[in-house]
Amino acid sequence: MKDYNYSYLRNILGHLAALMFVRATDIGMVLLAEIGLTTKESTILEFIGSNPETSQKEIARETGTKQSLLVNILDNLTAKGLLLRERSDVDRRRHCVKLTEAGEGLRQQIKALQTAANNQLIEEAGLTVDEVETLTTLLQKVVSSPILKTMSE
Repeated sequence: MKDYNYSYLRNILGHLAALMFVRATDIGMVLLAEIGLTTKESTILEFIGSNPETSQKEIARETGTKQSLLVNILDNLTAKGLLLRERSDVDRRRHCVKLTEAGEGLRQQIKALQTAANNQLIEEAGLTVDEVETLTTLLQKVVSSPILKTMSE
């Protein structure tokens, strides 16, 4: 395979993150297709399962999903019988989202598939355990930046 010159782009974090995202998404899409979900749907289901009765606004913010896209995803997941949207018992103006029994049952399958996708990406990249730990720590630091949290609102 030819070694192409990408000039300064090989030192631009956003470019590198985008390339990694594309490959990770491709791997995840293939594996998650087995259970009829997209990578975004699986992320949202896991977030809701780990944060019961979370508002739609919080889900959008914390998963980096535009509100308009989130509504469509929640509609699809509701139609599949994987989640419920209800008014909050505490604040009637607020709608909370929670998993159904079927949605909860799917979480372990999702975790296994996401783990397999992650392992494939790590193997393809030839990363060591220490490199994975360092990269994970650095990426967590970047994505927990306050400016990134406000971008999905």
